[in-house]
Amino acid sequence: MEELEDRSGGWRESAAILCGRVVGADWMAETVRFHHHLCDDRGRPLSMHLTEDAKFRLYEELNRAELRLIAAIHTHPHEWVELSWIDQRNQICSRKDFWSIVAPWYGKSPWKLEDMGIHIRTGDGWGRLTVEQVRSHVRIEGASWNHTNIE
Repeated sequence: MEELEDRSGGWRESAAILCGRVVGADWMAETVRFHHHLCDDRGRPLSMHLTEDAKFRLYEELNRAELRLIAAIHTHPHEWVELSWIDQRNQICSRKDFWSIVAPWYGKSPWKLEDMGIHIRTGDGWGRLTVEQVRSHVRIEGASWNHTNIE
């Protein structure tokens, strides 16, 4: 979250991809890849862009490391943390059970999961977890995510 906040600089969107493993019913992120480390994400107040080349390189890295896409996280400028139609159409992954997390205020701290929009891809499209669901089903263990290359 610190890096998303720093990259946003209080004026532009920023994003990252959480990668990891699925063990039983648990989806566990083990590493994070920031869009601006993968390519020039051209962050603007209401948009950013991950190039196709960056996506393919990421998919190749994940395949070699036997990791999966777990979730995407990006920032929005205000408290609105729903997925815009642009967010919904431009997901890095459209697989069922993929998560898309939206952090308000360009990722400015303090960070509370309850203030974020946590959306899950279902067979019927995107659904947002309620605050109660976030409190009972989402947990963060350890804070030492590695943002270097997966290789």
